Amino acid sequence: MKTELIASAHAVGESNYHIQLTPAYRREIFRDPLVAELTLAYMVEKLRKHKVILSGYGYGPDHMHLFVSNVRFVSEINLVQQIKGFSSYMMRKGHRYMFHDKLWGKKFWSEGHFYRSVGAVTKESMQWYVTEGQKKHWKKYTYEQYSQMKNQKQLSEFN
Repeated sequence: MKTELIASAHAVGESNYHIQLTPAYRREIFRDPLVAELTLAYMVEKLRKHKVILSGYGYGPDHMHLFVSNVRFVSEINLVQQIKGFSSYMMRKGHRYMFHDKLWGKKFWSEGHFYRSVGAVTKESMQWYVTEGQKKHWKKYTYEQYSQMKNQKQLSEFN
């Protein structure tokens, strides 16, 4: 897949993300291919509304990966809230019978998500990001801790 920069009236660039979402209680609802297909279809509907391109996707039994491009007209967090909220509502409204034994109440997704800004989306890069995204335990750092760990440089220090 050839990646091209997108130009608008005042900017040129690209904005791609790897997003990993987990169903509530980490239930294995995506073992059912129809649940996976319907959930993705509702997400694609919301992505199109925001002019975001779905470059790739994949499933584990208890999570899904999305690779999205052209995230320009909505923030990453707002995009995730939109796709999780809409797909949750539509799946519970029209297809609850498919997963009522695994999920109950108004929950479909777990709280939170994993995301990473990615470069060009290729088959190899998607495989790498999925492998990296599978790490079960992410550490939380304060800004001070993160700054000390990374030995951040001033922009003037770069060549």
